[in-house]
Amino acid sequence: MTKRKAVSDLDLQAIIRAEIADADGQANSQLAIERGENMDYYQGQPFGNEIEGRSQVVSSDVRDTIEWILPTLIRIFCSGENAVEFEPEQPEDTEAAKQATEYVNFIWNRDNRGFVNTYSWFKDALLQKNGVLKIWWDDSPKTKRERYSGLDDIAFTYLVADPNVEVAEHSEHVQQAQIAGIDPASGQPMPQMVEIKSHDVVITRKMPGGRVCVAPVPPEEFLISRDARDIAGARFVGHRRRRALSDLIAEGYPRAVIESLSGDESALPTDAEEIQRNTVESVTPVSVATVNDSMRQVWVTEGYIRADVDGDGIAEMRKVVVGGAGQDILSNEAWDTPRPFADLTPIIMPHRYHGLAVADLIKDIQRIKSTILRQYLDNLYLSNNQREQVIEANVIDPSEVLSSAPGRKIRVKNGPAVFPISVPPIGASALEGLNYIDQIRENRTGVSARTQGLGTNQLHDTAAGERMLMSAAMGKIELIARIFAETGVRDAFRLILKLVAMYQDKARVVRLRDQWAPMDPSQWNSDMDLSVRVGIGMGDRDQQLAHAMVLGQLQEKALGLNFVTPENLRNTAEIVVNALGFKGVDRFFNFPRGGQTGMAGAPGMGTTGRQPAEAMRAHGELALQQAKNAGHLQLAQQKAQMEAAATARQAQLDASLGQYRIDRELGLKRYRIERELALKREQIAAELRLKGDERSAKP
Repeated sequence: MTKRKAVSDLDLQAIIRAEIADADGQANSQLAIERGENMDYYQGQPFGNEIEGRSQVVSSDVRDTIEWILPTLIRIFCSGENAVEFEPEQPEDTEAAKQATEYVNFIWNRDNRGFVNTYSWFKDALLQKNGVLKIWWDDSPKTKRERYSGLDDIAFTYLVADPNVEVAEHSEHVQQAQIAGIDPASGQPMPQMVEIKSHDVVITRKMPGGRVCVAPVPPEEFLISRDARDIAGARFVGHRRRRALSDLIAEGYPRAVIESLSGDESALPTDAEEIQRNTVESVTPVSVATVNDSMRQVWVTEGYIRADVDGDGIAEMRKVVVGGAGQDILSNEAWDTPRPFADLTPIIMPHRYHGLAVADLIKDIQRIKSTILRQYLDNLYLSNNQREQVIEANVIDPSEVLSSAPGRKIRVKNGPAVFPISVPPIGASALEGLNYIDQIRENRTGVSARTQGLGTNQLHDTAAGERMLMSAAMGKIELIARIFAETGVRDAFRLILKLVAMYQDKARVVRLRDQWAPMDPSQWNSDMDLSVRVGIGMGDRDQQLAHAMVLGQLQEKALGLNFVTPENLRNTAEIVVNALGFKGVDRFFNFPRGGQTGMAGAPGMGTTGRQPAEAMRAHGELALQQAKNAGHLQLAQQKAQMEAAATARQAQLDASLGQYRIDRELGLKRYRIERELALKREQIAAELRLKGDERSAKP
């Protein structure tokens, strides 16, 4: 068998050029046209068939429906304490799963803008078929410019001694200061002048990188193979956007290579979808390359492609970055982690990547309602300002009938000269048609006045009938929530766990549940299962609270049989707290983690005390296993506490050592100043004695 030829850089450049050109999502493609049309419908842009002098109103069904669905979805995923939970694969993973749950949610909400990212991500999916989120590990060092004024010698030396600090600007100032001294001749207090140095400095401090970044990707910037069914199995996935040369150089690309890239894309019109999205002002950038070449922009594509680079016949995953008009390769490296994208769509189309947006379901509804509204308003205008036929021979001044101002008088010679042309009213029929179209929209999307609040007629409905109607209407929104949970949300949080497990090389101390705790993902199992809690926040909170109360009563009865653990009670209390609109069950209850409430009458045993030998043996093994797990948990907690205490002691030691150094330097400086003053005093005393001797020696 002949060995395949390895793919060279030129071959790889040709391959990725072809993939970019053929990728789904390129400008002017059918997909881009449909997404741009959805954006126009959302913003209520004219259809292009308007007639001058007639009503040009545009219904806002697309915008209203999406903005009605979003609050429900946001409440589902953002109202609970944790959006997702990791489940242990092995008994020893129990504590790690809890830590992973808290830490990944911390990264999502604290290190990144969790709410804003969720909102943008979901809105892209509802409006433009697919929402894409980019999740990556950023280890590029950051620089921070700092300015200090009036530093003394010790503070200045201590500042610039840091290896991560580079001095950008420095100026030294010497001032004369008056201090209290003693006259050596008389021993009386006498002011003395001394020189005091101060430093003004501007430094550049290098901040170490290393964190998970999360950001939504605009739909027009995301590229994927046309034949792809999902991101994981796609032959090519890419992120294409304009980048400034300065940003690329700061990320570590060779300056000579970046400055040689051809093209100034800032001078070209932007993507059509970007223009349609921005209706406030022009987004077409102006070229600044002639005056500020470092901010010249070029197209850069970060592509993830399968290619047989080593010639073994098996395509490997590569991360290839190309830039400029010629799409020159800037970097080429093997890629072992999952691709840094998580996507979701509200309506899945089997066996293809792109699904359907909610906007796709109701664009025709908006067009039909707009047409009916225009005709209804035109009819209303004509009814209020009817056209008239005039017999000119009976009118004294024909110009008087040309004005339709209310209350205007028309003078006639004899008999009626003006006859109104009656316009048949269509208001009732038009409103009935609008109600029918709203019913079609409700059937398609599940969005209606019933799902948004209490309507005028709902007070007369029975409670059971109203709940049935609400349940049927909410079914479609709940389905969208379940799709989001099982696809994009699950993939996003699992990717965050994999990134911190692979790249975070030391424990990080974070504040969780009002306590500082060290998080070391390198000790966790990154393949833990993940469950997304989509039930929180759905439906009526009063109904949830009532159900939780019933559940609590059942648990209270089962306590005597030892069928309920503190963890079970905590879960019920969490539902109650969330239904009441609060977050954090631990703020209101102090439940012990794990363990049973007792051993008498454990699950599977009778209440009479007569237990078979096998049941007793199984019970003993269960108790032993629980004791082992409790011991492991206690050891892990003790280890974490010891590490946190060691970290605190080290920080205290470093602070004490730094203060000792400062005190020592200040003492040395004080000693030098006092020594100089003593020498000056001796010099002055000697000079005075010399002058006295000279005066006494004169005749």
